Amino acid sequence: MASRAEIRAFQRSKRDLLTLVEADLARFWRQVDTSTPEAARAQLDLFVPSLVQTYGESAALLAADYYDRLREQSGARGRYTARMAEPAPADQIEGSTRWAVGPLSTADAAQALANMLQAAQRLVVQPARQTITLNVDGDPGRPKWARVPTGAKTCAFCLMLASRGAVYDTDRSAGRMHHYHADCDCEPTPIWEGDDFPDGYDPDALYERYNAARAVAGGDSKAILAELRQREGIA
Repeated sequence: MASRAEIRAFQRSKRDLLTLVEADLARFWRQVDTSTPEAARAQLDLFVPSLVQTYGESAALLAADYYDRLREQSGARGRYTARMAEPAPADQIEGSTRWAVGPLSTADAAQALANMLQAAQRLVVQPARQTITLNVDGDPGRPKWARVPTGAKTCAFCLMLASRGAVYDTDRSAGRMHHYHADCDCEPTPIWEGDDFPDGYDPDALYERYNAARAVAGGDSKAILAELRQREGIA
């Protein structure tokens, strides 16, 4: 079972990795030609894929080790060693870079750098999240996974997904559970049969909050999320 302390330790390891990503990107940015988006992209397209691959592989390794520790603690049946998910694909990196440098069209280099940092961090964390769900899909112990919020406040979208509990066991069944916004602190967390939920995570209580909003807003997801935001003062 994943305790809150173990989840936080895993998050700290990822944050340490992202600190290195930020430092490397900021260092490289000082030599980037920011006169136009095209000029900046020409340089970043040579640098960012290597950055994302290197740190993405490290993030996936952290997640695989984390998965193996949780599996051992759960006493899950069968022998299994976690596999690492692949780093973000080239077309996704290119698209993120193109979006990030857009503000250079109005000479807003500070916003372009902020965008690029945000994009790089999301791309690096992505294989860590995918490593968890990939192994849930292939583990003979047949776990499922839950989206566990960890911050002081949870946005309406994440609250909705977290309220479903540990019901996902394949990529196909997960659907929108794979969507993470910038700076999202939710963790996809494997749950084996007989495991308790991590302390502080109560999907039934979250579902009651979601259901109360649905009772007012009706069955439309956008309307439910809007009602949650209004009634709970969350994003």
